[in-house]
Amino acid sequence: MTAYEEKKVRARRPRKVVGAKHHHSSVEQLQLDLAAINRCIHVLEKADVDPQDIEVLTVHALTLAEQIDEVRWLNPAKALGWLLEKETRKPAARKASGAG
Repeated sequence: MTAYEEKKVRARRPRKVVGAKHHHSSVEQLQLDLAAINRCIHVLEKADVDPQDIEVLTVHALTLAEQIDEVRWLNPAKALGWLLEKETRKPAARKASGAG
């Protein structure tokens, strides 16, 4: 990758999500993509590669996380339901592990 290409990748802005037609499946796909990128970052960190390569992937991972949030908040009621569901699961997980 040349210096120009690296700058081109860094200059990308997150795409704006228009509409919520495939909300559920697009969030799931974005989450799968984010998990794959995080695995790549983890492998590259262990392989002791150029930190700029890891930085490019990290920026892409942050962009995907922003896209996930944008898609989730297209429907605020569902987003709040998701947050509440996530919060109500935490104490049960703590009790099961013996931490709470």
